[in-house]
Order: sequence, then structure tokens, then C-alpha cells
Amino acid sequence: MKTITKFILNLTSVGSIVLIATLNTSQLAVVGQPTPDVDGKPITQSGGPRFVQPREDMDERPPTQPRRPVRGGCASISQLGLTALMPKNKIARTVSEYPTFFFYLPQTEAELAEFIVQDQSGNQIYKQDVTISNLSGVIGVNIPANQNVPPLEVGKSYRWNLTVICDSQDRSSDQIESGTVRRVEISADIRRQLDQADPRQKTVIYAKNGIWLDALSTLAAARRDRPNDAELTADWESLLDSVKLGEVAKEPIVPTQPQP
Repeated sequence: MKTITKFILNLTSVGSIVLIATLNTSQLAVVGQPTPDVDGKPITQSGGPRFVQPREDMDERPPTQPRRPVRGGCASISQLGLTALMPKNKIARTVSEYPTFFFYLPQTEAELAEFIVQDQSGNQIYKQDVTISNLSGVIGVNIPANQNVPPLEVGKSYRWNLTVICDSQDRSSDQIESGTVRRVEISADIRRQLDQADPRQKTVIYAKNGIWLDALSTLAAARRDRPNDAELTADWESLLDSVKLGEVAKEPIVPTQPQP
């Protein structure tokens, strides 16, 4: 009888250990992930927003990236050159018809940049010249929502280029960043979460669902409204660090002036 009792006690102890291990595993699984809704409101992600790129985008080959030496009118004192705020392979998603793109612009003597968007057939759907004289920092370039520019279509990919024009007489010295944007739809459940969320929470929702441009533009807009908000600053650093752009995170967001 003592042997049986001892076996039952041992079995109970083992069961308790398994239960504790199971609980700890469940708790650990949500660390760094958005927690469930509380009173209909999603909770901000622990440690700041982290971008999760969809597998099909990760497996896709990045666009050919032209690299040219900085010289002439593009002389810069910064070691960090023109940089698109994008995942490493320069492929990003958006739910917006007219998204905003962000770039780090180093201090340069160039006065003008050119932003172009093309469809899958190579047809230009948008072109904008941007004045960059005396600018240095993170700039946003958007596709304007007006009757002259068609919206990005769901399910289609587009090629974008930002070119810093170093010498208008010799375009061989241009500095170029290029990549791909793809417009997607979101589910009704994600839309419901977004409708109930504040900007910080929206950033988390977009980021964990692989929608980079909207995560970044939502957070950038919030930072412009509240530039001294330490939580937003920390979120910005976390989001950029998740795509290996931590060195850009300390740079200021500066306004640009499109050419008429």
C-alpha cells in the first residue's frame, strides 16, 4: 500500500510539473506579441512594434538596386547614404490607395529629387519632383489622392524609384533607391481591430500583419503630432530596428516641398 501511495504522489507531482511547464510555455508564447483585446481595445505590443514580413515577400527576389558612387553635387558628410525605409529586400505592402514612402536623406549639396511610380508593365503612373535643398533626415513622399493620379489597385505590384539628382547636366551621378510596393486587402477582423485602435496600437496591428508602409506612415504621423512623446519615439526605434534600420531611427523627420 505504501508503494502504491508513493507512486500516486509521484505521479501527481509529475502532473503538476507538466501543468506548470504548460502554463509557462503559454505565457512565454505571448511575449513580444499583441495581447488579446481588452474591452474591445487591442493592447500595445510589449517592447514596441516589430515588423513581420510575409513569407511570400521574403522569398521574392529584391529589385535590382543601382548603386553609384557619391560625387560631385552629391557630396555628403554622412557615412549613411540615401536609404529607403523599407524591409531589406525593398518589398513592402500597403492597404492604401495613395501610400506614403519614407527615405533617409543625408546632408547633400543636391537641390532636387525625383520620385516615380510605375505599374507592372513599366508604365509611369506618377512622377513628382521634390525640393531637397538644405534637407537632411527622414522625408516622406506620398502619392497624392487626386483625379489625375490613379489609385494603386488591390493585388497588383508597382515599382518605385527615388532619385537624388546630383548634376542635372550629367545624370550618371544620380543616387537612386528603388523597390516594389504591393497593395493588399485586410480581413474584416483586422479592420475591426484598426477601427478600435489608437495610432500606437494601429502600428502594432499593421506591423504584425506584414503591412509595412501603413505601420510606418501611421507612426510617423503620430510622431509629427507629438514630437516629444517618449513612447512614440521608442516605438519608432523598435519598428525601424526590426528591419535593420536602427541607425536611421535617431534621425529627425523633416518636411519636404513638392515642385509645382
